[in-house]
Amino acid sequence: MTADALQETANHRTNTERAMNVPHPPGRPPAAVPPRRSGRFRRTARALALAASLMASSAAVTGCTAPAEALRTPCGLVIDGSGSGASGGRGFDAEAKLKSTLVPFLTDRSCGTLAFAPVTRSSQTSSCRVADVDLDPPADETTDRDSLRRSVRVTAIQGALTMLECARTQGGSDVLGALARIGEAMPSGKETPSLLVVSDFEQADKEFTLRVSEIGTDESRERAVDTLLGARGVPGIAGMDVYPVGYGMRHDAKPSEYRPFDAFWTEILSRRAKAHVHDDYRK
Repeated sequence: MTADALQETANHRTNTERAMNVPHPPGRPPAAVPPRRSGRFRRTARALALAASLMASSAAVTGCTAPAEALRTPCGLVIDGSGSGASGGRGFDAEAKLKSTLVPFLTDRSCGTLAFAPVTRSSQTSSCRVADVDLDPPADETTDRDSLRRSVRVTAIQGALTMLECARTQGGSDVLGALARIGEAMPSGKETPSLLVVSDFEQADKEFTLRVSEIGTDESRERAVDTLLGARGVPGIAGMDVYPVGYGMRHDAKPSEYRPFDAFWTEILSRRAKAHVHDDYRK
């Protein structure tokens, strides 16, 4: 290489080095060369962004979910402990009917509370007592309300079986007294109470025994109703929704017996007591 060529190369290197060392203008940061990002970094960033998006969507859905509607209906259960409620073909099997209808009743009627009354030889004064159950207890927003309600319904079933067990120790079948007792247990308010009555409605106590053979005519039936209600009065269930279970099962196979039996209780429940009787769970 000639001397002129060597000098030109040296000058080029010097100029390049000077250009690289030129200070940046005041107030302006030097140009930064972005670092190269690996494929792993880019995949991680996308995953984090996706997770954040999903969390935001979940929060939005949770925030928009409507709270569970309050259960407001005051409800009552009458359970028959008389011998006619025995199982094994000897009665209408009060326990089986209780177990099969109580939870559907509580759910269908949106029951918020449940009170209990037994059918015994003297139902109003019976010593059988079970505390009312709150079927919609208060809870914070993090509580699974459906799960909570299911658990208190189990408590309601246990209370009902406890009442049945006690009622069976006292005998007798004062259905009218049980209706009066459950009516008194219902709170006053805007909501109409619903009553599940697990009984065959065979009134039989020391003062009155219902005999179908004695209520075959309108006149005899009227006298029987007046006799039963005379000193006891009409049960305070006016306007309430009554759902019998096991009603008149002893007379099902004999229309000649069922008709006067049904007319007797229709007179008491619908006409005298002014209750609304439904057939949803009758059998």
